[in-house]
Amino acid sequence: MIASKKLIFVVLGLGVMCLIVGGFWLLIQRTADIAVETKPVVEPSGDKVHYLGILPLKNPSTMLERFSGVEKYLREQTGLNIKLRLYPTSGAVGGYSAVVRDVANGDISFAFLASVTAAQAHGISGGAVVPFACAQKSGSPVYYGHVAVKQDSSYQKIEDLKGKSVCGSSKSSTSGNLMPTAYLMSKGIEKYDYFNPFEFLGSHDKAAEAVIAGTMEAAFINEATFDGYNQDKVQIRSIYKHPAVPEFPFCVNTKKVTPEELAKVKVALLNMHTSDIDGVKAVEKKYDKWVAINWQDYLGIKEAIANVHGPVFYNLEEWDKLK
Repeated sequence: MIASKKLIFVVLGLGVMCLIVGGFWLLIQRTADIAVETKPVVEPSGDKVHYLGILPLKNPSTMLERFSGVEKYLREQTGLNIKLRLYPTSGAVGGYSAVVRDVANGDISFAFLASVTAAQAHGISGGAVVPFACAQKSGSPVYYGHVAVKQDSSYQKIEDLKGKSVCGSSKSSTSGNLMPTAYLMSKGIEKYDYFNPFEFLGSHDKAAEAVIAGTMEAAFINEATFDGYNQDKVQIRSIYKHPAVPEFPFCVNTKKVTPEELAKVKVALLNMHTSDIDGVKAVEKKYDKWVAINWQDYLGIKEAIANVHGPVFYNLEEWDKLK
């Protein structure tokens, strides 16, 4: 029985990894906390407000610093009343489910999401939420993630972490859960049984800092966080790097935003690097510009979700209850 269960995990995991890699080659809670809205930077004409929700990859103050330039630029270039809405980093899902719910329900017009949450919002909204632009990073619209350990630790591979404390950023995260979990499944490993304990800390920063502080032995984190904590001094190192996934997309609720409004925002974003490259790089230093994308680029992620998470991923009330 145990051998059969392991065989199922291996077959399922290998299938997930193949679907993910193939798909990317084609690309080349509501939580208890309250979302934070920014004050207008520039006052455009018109009363209609279009909120741009920002996935809480880091704490709200950091995300505000990173995206305030984008907010100001879009307001000035489009004439639309665009305001940021920021979300907290707490619990197993942080504010991930909150921003997904808001854009899927049309409470906000736009959202900056991850690959996984873009697929989740698309499914929950009945196809109304679609990605339309993402970053080109060092010449490519994809990124990676790591299972990171402290620089001076003895761990060399994931198998060395059996019985050790490991954390992820959010169960709704791409690098902070989905991709490492797919790899573990390909090895016949169920993370909650293999690690002791496995926990989600709410953000990539919190996960990395737990490793550096020694309260966790390893963390599932994205590439930007990994690079950031090694920028001035090498503090963490990678024992696993997951395959490429599509960069974080800007998504729109097409029932909330008119085609004319979307066209203005898309044109502005795709040209932002020509007049405000500093605003682009404030989001991520290695970003070159925003490039056009469409839903087809994320079908590999959708297949991975189906295999790793299943249908419950598209039911936020049930999803938020899961550990």
